[in-house]
Amino acid sequence: MRRYFFSIILLMVVLPVVAQSARDFIRMGNKAYREKQYDKAETLYLKSVAKNPSFEAYYNLGNAYVMQMKDSTAFENYKKADSIGTADPIRKARNYHNMGNIWYAQGMGASRQQGGNAVAAFQNAVNYYKSSLRCNPDDNETRYNLAMAQHQLKKNQDQQKNGGNNDQNQDKKEQEKQQQKQQQQQDQQKEDEQKKEEQQQQRQQPSEQKKDEMSDQAAEQLLNSAQQDEKAVQRKVNNNQNSKRRSLEKDW
Repeated sequence: MRRYFFSIILLMVVLPVVAQSARDFIRMGNKAYREKQYDKAETLYLKSVAKNPSFEAYYNLGNAYVMQMKDSTAFENYKKADSIGTADPIRKARNYHNMGNIWYAQGMGASRQQGGNAVAAFQNAVNYYKSSLRCNPDDNETRYNLAMAQHQLKKNQDQQKNGGNNDQNQDKKEQEKQQQKQQQQQDQQKEDEQKKEEQQQQRQQPSEQKKDEMSDQAAEQLLNSAQQDEKAVQRKVNNNQNSKRRSLEKDW
């Protein structure tokens, strides 16, 4: 028992506890980030922040959230990095650049939806891109993004000014479209009715002609019958005269 207890104590003394620093967690987080293990990188950066909050830890944590489509959380970590600050103007510029990107993305999303405040989002993007360029005037990517944000800002401002007129014009177009559709339906209905009338007239014409033909035939039959009756009467008259003549001859 004593030997067993002694060996345990000896083992505990021999194996020292290795403490990992905030810098170590950042290095491990960067490795996981490069390997696209963003959730693992997030965990390691959080451990670094817990050890020692720093500009680099919050900045890298914001990047990890961006890659996981968590823009609002990423923006909050970029703000924490900015509040701590850094003596490196390039790092500071990249932090503002990323903050501008988040607002630009929100502006694009708001411009596709009714009721979204795209103007405010693009204005924030413009402001952060300008702050980035103040720290690093030679960053062409930020300068390009600034131009795009300014273009979208003006475009949405113009749409906002003309929004009422556009709605009225749209309503007017819809009304005209409905009226045109109703007129087409009425014209089609009239055309169908006209076709039906023409078809009925075509069906009636043969029967009327047939009636006329039958009346002509009847008239001809009556005429023939009258002529035959007249001939019969004439024969009777002739026969009577002949009989009288014969009777007169007999009297002689």
